[in-house]
Amino acid sequence: MSKRPTPGGQQQRAPAAQRSSSVGVPRGSANRSLVPTNSRNNVIERIAQNPIRFHEENGMMVPDGYTSHVIRPAAKGDVVTMARAMNRDFGSKAKAMFQSEVDAARDAIEQDLYISYRQPGKDFDCYRVGAIGKCFCGHTLDEHARFNGKVRRLKCQSGGCACEGFAYIPSRPDEVGEFWLAKRPGFDPSTWRAKCRCGHAHDRHEPKYKRCKECSCSNFNSNFLCAACSNHWEQHETFIERGSEREQQNLPTGEFYMPFAELPDMQQVILTGSDAHMPSPYLDAAPRQSLPQSGGMRGRSNALQASNRPAIGYDQYSNPSARGESNASTSQKGPMRGRGPLRGSHQATEE
Repeated sequence: MSKRPTPGGQQQRAPAAQRSSSVGVPRGSANRSLVPTNSRNNVIERIAQNPIRFHEENGMMVPDGYTSHVIRPAAKGDVVTMARAMNRDFGSKAKAMFQSEVDAARDAIEQDLYISYRQPGKDFDCYRVGAIGKCFCGHTLDEHARFNGKVRRLKCQSGGCACEGFAYIPSRPDEVGEFWLAKRPGFDPSTWRAKCRCGHAHDRHEPKYKRCKECSCSNFNSNFLCAACSNHWEQHETFIERGSEREQQNLPTGEFYMPFAELPDMQQVILTGSDAHMPSPYLDAAPRQSLPQSGGMRGRSNALQASNRPAIGYDQYSNPSARGESNASTSQKGPMRGRGPLRGSHQATEE
């Protein structure tokens, strides 16, 4: 005889005490034993009876039995060593990237005419502009009028161009931090153009009023940031100055106008295309206690156990007398000698 269903079509539930202690095995199973389910409740009860205790350490609440370790950023970021560890051909890549600035700096020092791209009021240049530097109109600096010492707006000499003054704009993806583009198969750097937020390139805008020729955009607003200062193109200006004018503004001149004048090791890399003179980035990064002490690894292990080296380019001469001796020994190398008026006492040498 079948059981009568309960009102509402649902069976009556077991009391709460029975539900918390056990659960029935589904029908059809040969084993009708009960499975205990109160283990979770026991864990909760034990936690309630013995709560986790905390103590304060370095301004933080830390569970008892644990210690805290504050992670602080490096006082002097060593970006050069990291870049060398990530690029096997670091020297040749760095030389190719900065070759145009090196050529521009040499011309500026020789002619005492500094053409640079930077933010007004800043004490550093974002880019040193040379003869092949691109203007907003799409033509190079060589295609504009020469500086005569009076008029600083160098008009474009290309036929039919309405450009009234040279305004530098990045012409390579690495100048705006888009380094990954060069790794794409079939990418041609000569086809790259700096673009506006409207989606059109700078040479599709009017040189004079910056209006777009392809859409209703009324002014060029860059969709990229400067790789040197992380600001937009329209926040920069192109400056044409003599050395004396730059010295009055506490801007680098002479040998200190060369790229990486404050980092002699890095400057040698972009001048020679080789980083063989720099310590290996892998030795400094490797664990110091995991290498065997026997066999051919003994020399390397001794090198690893040496004192930590300073970050590349920083505090390379901790002893002033040693720095003076080094400067005296290297002052005979290259065409640039003597201490300049600005930015430290490192010598810019060339091999």
